[in-house]
Amino acid sequence: MVPAVFPSLPLPEILINSDDYNRIMLLAERSIDSLPYVSAYLERELQRAQLCDPWDPAGVSMGQRVLFQIDDEARPRMGRLCYPNRPKFERGNVPILGAIGAALIGMKRNASIEWLDEGLVRTLTVLDYGWL
Repeated sequence: MVPAVFPSLPLPEILINSDDYNRIMLLAERSIDSLPYVSAYLERELQRAQLCDPWDPAGVSMGQRVLFQIDDEARPRMGRLCYPNRPKFERGNVPILGAIGAALIGMKRNASIEWLDEGLVRTLTVLDYGWL
């Protein structure tokens, strides 16, 4: 497993529906050789997540649009959290097997999380989510 350092923010609570949990855990396991950092990050997130039934409200879920901010960028970003079978560069897709997608899963409004991006500590804050 790849060690990670998250120096200042406590980890936010995350709520993931059981269908997303099972699919993402399988992806994390299958990507350990090709994407070790993302795989380790996803596994850590899944291990600490609270689970709910697929029909119950959860945090940011697969297929949902999400409005988020990275660091102190002037403009928020909007994207749809997607599985890797979606076109990689389709406008607005945020792949779950990327650092931002892995950070978004299960997050709730106004929650923030840190991750390492090429040696830099980045902060992501979820502003809103839930539209398909």
